[in-house]
Amino acid sequence: MRIKAKILVAGITFLLWGCINMAPETFVEDPGADNCTPQFPEMNITYENYVKNITTQYCIECHNGGNSPGPGDFTSYMGLKAYTGDNFYYHVIQDQADMPQGNAPLPKSMRDSLYIWIQNCAPEK
Repeated sequence: MRIKAKILVAGITFLLWGCINMAPETFVEDPGADNCTPQFPEMNITYENYVKNITTQYCIECHNGGNSPGPGDFTSYMGLKAYTGDNFYYHVIQDQADMPQGNAPLPKSMRDSLYIWIQNCAPEK
């Protein structure tokens, strides 16, 4: 019986350790870093001419800073840019995306354009 208890305690400890040491929700991969090379330079998708409209319509209800239910403040370029790493791809762009809540996934064409924006180093203007 003692062996089963030890195994149970070890399993619970392992699970708790895994939950505590998970990657942060706000994994930041700065696409505007100096080493970023636009992958689709012929595509003129910027925050100002496209992305801002999407975040205003679909994101800022929950991601508006302060005491909002979602992390981050997507009401500004700099606020959104901090969240354009792998987590953004997982939650917004991929086919099984779970954001925006209640409206996921966004239409494929919209997700494709957001992907191009990020691959082009997430330009502001």
